[in-house]
Amino acid sequence: MPFQGTYADIEEMQRRKLHNLRDIHIDDAISGGDLTRSGLRTFLADAVRDKTVSHVYVFKRDRLGRPQNLLEMMHIERELISHGVTLVTHDKTYTPEDVKHNEAIYLLGGIVEYQEHGRFSPRLGDRIVFVQQSMAARGLSTGGRAPSGFGRALVGPDDTFVQWLEDGENIRRSGHHVRFLPRSEEKLGVWCMILEWRAAGDSCKKIAARLNEMGIPSPDAGRVRRDHGSTHRVPGKWHPNTVRDLCSNPIIAGIKEYGRRSEGRYRRVGVGGPRELEEHDLRPDGQPKLLENPEDVRVRAASGGDAHFDPGRWWALQPKKASIDEVRRRNGQKANNPDRYPLSTRVIDLTEGCGSVMHGIPSGEKLKYACGRYYNSGYTECNHNWVEATAVTTMLIDALVEIVNKAGGREAIRDRLLTKAGAEAERDAEPEEPAALVHLRRRLADLEDNIATAERRMATEKNEARYEAIAKTFDSLVAEKAAVAREVAELATPRPLTKTSLSPEEQVDALMATLDDLATLAKDENANQKVRDLVLRLGIFVGLEFEERMWGKRPIRALRRGVIAFGEDNLPVPIHGRNRADCPAPDAAGNGGSHHTHSAPACCRAPSVDPGSSAGEGAGNDRTDESNSGLEQTHQGTKVGATPNRPRITEAPSILPRSRSSLNTSNLASSAESVG
Repeated sequence: MPFQGTYADIEEMQRRKLHNLRDIHIDDAISGGDLTRSGLRTFLADAVRDKTVSHVYVFKRDRLGRPQNLLEMMHIERELISHGVTLVTHDKTYTPEDVKHNEAIYLLGGIVEYQEHGRFSPRLGDRIVFVQQSMAARGLSTGGRAPSGFGRALVGPDDTFVQWLEDGENIRRSGHHVRFLPRSEEKLGVWCMILEWRAAGDSCKKIAARLNEMGIPSPDAGRVRRDHGSTHRVPGKWHPNTVRDLCSNPIIAGIKEYGRRSEGRYRRVGVGGPRELEEHDLRPDGQPKLLENPEDVRVRAASGGDAHFDPGRWWALQPKKASIDEVRRRNGQKANNPDRYPLSTRVIDLTEGCGSVMHGIPSGEKLKYACGRYYNSGYTECNHNWVEATAVTTMLIDALVEIVNKAGGREAIRDRLLTKAGAEAERDAEPEEPAALVHLRRRLADLEDNIATAERRMATEKNEARYEAIAKTFDSLVAEKAAVAREVAELATPRPLTKTSLSPEEQVDALMATLDDLATLAKDENANQKVRDLVLRLGIFVGLEFEERMWGKRPIRALRRGVIAFGEDNLPVPIHGRNRADCPAPDAAGNGGSHHTHSAPACCRAPSVDPGSSAGEGAGNDRTDESNSGLEQTHQGTKVGATPNRPRITEAPSILPRSRSSLNTSNLASSAESVG
């Protein structure tokens, strides 16, 4: 079988965190119980869509999934095989013909096997929790990175120090374990200083600001993280949450704590052992939450290192702890609505090459998007740039409506879509023989040649023993030819259209229904899910640029201009801006260094600031009824089925206009100008 992939490709996929490269699909370190993981979904789509794929190889069925819902996994596997794909594992082969003739046996065997696979993860969760609790009771590490100022130390059976371990380094030796031991006196001194300030009554926000003024780097300074689909360098600025986490970690007082937070998918730490997930552990979509555990659940023991801060004073700094019932009640009441911010991770701050995702946060009774860099750096980088969430959503819908109008209106778009859908339907209707059928036809031709050769030799052979041997081979070739001919006839028979297949007209009407709803989406408070789905499907990003202006006698941050981009690569500033891992490192001050910008097409570059341009300085500050925000639309690329995980870029539909246009964003600009 032809196969494109090498061990080097697998290493590259792990290094770059890819899910698909050539013929290899991987979900590295992702639970098999997650049937929505990227590698699996891409693999299924490619195997079904690509008619040249005849075989799929997987070591064991549990590499496809360890489902809790057995029927869902069997439906996925059955759909794969029903498209003519043969599934090959290390011990079994499931061909479309075998499944068709023995479907009952196949289904029963698959359910039993997947049921056993599904039990593996909960059992593994039980073992992990038990082992981690026993190790925590001895003050040993249960995984993860060491806190600020501490290091991962390998200790022997008698608890003597052996060597330091770097992050991610693992050494397995009988009787050896890992402890978090003090390593950097300088960082530990900073930690103790923070606790002293906290004891003096300073807030976490005030402490973070003081540390940033002193130029002390945060614990994660210089690390490379992956957020919103791209890697970036941690800027090294202190945030109040960083201070709060250090103040609540007892290891500085010589106490190792385990079970502070829970995020398990199958089992979580409970009082005396593992527990099953309950309703308060899950989000509305069924995915597990990251929750903080109450005091009753946590395990504390001596860390094995010296206490650098008095334990009694440390305990006095801790807030009053809630009971387990109170924590569960509070967690269950927490609002967790993923549709609250329909443009979440899609609004980008373009100011001075910032490139930060603007986080959705509440502001009184309203919701807003605010610069993530400003908040994550402890209010030291970028600026307090924010925009009202409802205003930017309304602006986006208005822009999409205008795009539709510029494309000729609903009927013009429908005609173009029908033409395109019809052409695609004709192309799909063209007979394309799958690889398995091509292989069988070649095998049939070879058999016919071999049979003809055997006939000639039997006609001239005079030796009785040789004649019988040739005749026996002839009979087997004839039987094999008949079997192959039946398989060819079966595979060559056109497959009937399924009931779910839609005609080009029905597909177009389904798309047009979205356009018909555009005008009412922004006004409907319950339409956030529809807006979110539309934004992800079209791969929309909204880039906003802010500037400083005077509001009377005081400076404010106001929206200057923006850009709507179809596809992340069409943003004039990449996400994370100068902190991207593939960009030159910033200078020591944290605000210097060059930053990378895309070589964007002309329709995506910053608007002109010539006098009279709609994207220029515009009216003076005494005019609040006119916007000086120029809003560009870019249509060079569209992410079909886009998600925050950066799906592939495809060519934009031809129905969208390619020209740049200026849109009225006075409602958005005026709300931004009201920032105090």
